[in-house]
Amino acid sequence: MLRIEVGPSEAIAEGTSIEVLHDADTYVVCRHQGALHALEGLCPHRNGPLGAGNFADGHLICPYHGWEFDCVSGAYDRNSSVKLKKFPITEREGWVYIEIA
Repeated sequence: MLRIEVGPSEAIAEGTSIEVLHDADTYVVCRHQGALHALEGLCPHRNGPLGAGNFADGHLICPYHGWEFDCVSGAYDRNSSVKLKKFPITEREGWVYIEIA
């Protein structure tokens, strides 16, 4: 298992998201209603960087064409069969990590 260090827990405030780059992969981490969520960071439509878009009411909004994804389920708001892959995320001793199988 690969553990990717995201950064200090306080760097991800409630209602915010950040982009995480590791090797050639892009992830987005957000905090919604007190919980952290880690998802693949590129929009499946045109590979827009979701961590560079807006995050509002628990939705990641692609900066390219406005596609919205629920951060809890990863589902696209207009077609729930289109989903972002989710990854386990942990907080240890004030640091956040994405767990990749």
